[in-house]
Amino acid sequence: MFALATIDDLLENSHTLGLYCIECDRWAEADLVRLAGQGFGSRQITGSRFRCSDCGGIAEKQVRPPVPQVGGAAAYIQP
Repeated sequence: MFALATIDDLLENSHTLGLYCIECDRWAEADLVRLAGQGFGSRQITGSRFRCSDCGGIAEKQVRPPVPQVGGAAAYIQP
């Protein structure tokens, strides 16, 4: 078993962080590599707040496991 508590944890385990803005009804994905490079790697995911780049609303977070590669198709719709 492994922890997925920080940005570094997500990167180490090939997970991504989906962000959903309720106000815009828009999905995006957090740039975890950039955040870790800026010194936010040890930041807790649960305590972090992300804002929509379009409207500035608070985004809901969704930890996403690595996308399985089956026959070259994605397991979910890519943004």
